[in-house]
Amino acid sequence: MDIAALVDRIFSASRRRNYQPGEAIRLFNGFFEGYKPLSIDRYGDTIVFQSFAKSGLDARLREPLIEAFRSDPTVGAILLKERFAAAASDRNGIFLFGARACGRIREFGVSYTIDLRLNRDCSFYLDAANLRKWILSGSRGKTVLNAFAYTGSLGLAALAGSAARVVQNDLNPAFLKLYEDEAGRGGIERSRYESAAVDFFSLATAYRKSGRLFDTVILDPPMFSVTGKGRVDQQRHFIPLINKARPLVADGGTLILVNNALYLSGAAFLSGLRSALPREYVAIGEPIPVPASFIGAELDIGALPADPAPFNHPTKIIPLTLRRKDGRKASIP
Repeated sequence: MDIAALVDRIFSASRRRNYQPGEAIRLFNGFFEGYKPLSIDRYGDTIVFQSFAKSGLDARLREPLIEAFRSDPTVGAILLKERFAAAASDRNGIFLFGARACGRIREFGVSYTIDLRLNRDCSFYLDAANLRKWILSGSRGKTVLNAFAYTGSLGLAALAGSAARVVQNDLNPAFLKLYEDEAGRGGIERSRYESAAVDFFSLATAYRKSGRLFDTVILDPPMFSVTGKGRVDQQRHFIPLINKARPLVADGGTLILVNNALYLSGAAFLSGLRSALPREYVAIGEPIPVPASFIGAELDIGALPADPAPFNHPTKIIPLTLRRKDGRKASIP
């Protein structure tokens, strides 16, 4: 490996991005830009190295990267996340420079509280930027359920877009606290948002029985999970989860699907939707693309286990417009 050439490649890629102070962006996507074991993100003044090398980030590369980023006076910290490290602290992030990570960023004029060391990811998904923009522009006056919300950025986008009521659902209350802190800091009326720190399957059953409906339901689950109440498998069994959420959508409402299964092709995903969902009640919309800056280069289909087309990335995002036999609309409880 030619370290000097790789460092030049990384900084050439980062210069092509349109980073704005206080925002968040992927600077280098190694999978598509020439070095698969590494991606580099910037959150405000903090650089995050995400290493996918099982032996750890090569020190021959790490040191010149640290030196180069430290020379930028706008960089206040550098974090390294080792995806395959044995210790959770190493997976969640150790400081290579500085001692305090950025805790808040802005995107499309909206502020988000983040915790870069909360988990092995960065608590804020950059590939969903266009989805947040879509929700921001289309939520005025609507009721929204953000299922599997994690730290709630999609629900915060809905609140910023003047949603009438937003329910954020995640099993872990520590994740939901980030969005609650931001909503409180932003002065959003408490009557406009609520948290549901329960299993989604239990929540969906309770809402269905009570007849509660939403104008928009966002379904952005993990790749795979199993609880005592239900199972998520984005690769093989995504239709049952969709059918669990469908009864919660009001007539004329929207169900937004996010499927990040790397081995599920875009064609197979759409084929599954078309064959399993009744076309007289479900209209499939246009894909919402992952930002070009997140990909960083022309998608190399040959490097992927499955072709995501017509989506532009394995993170497949698409809205469905639903009709109901009973014609019921959403209402604010």
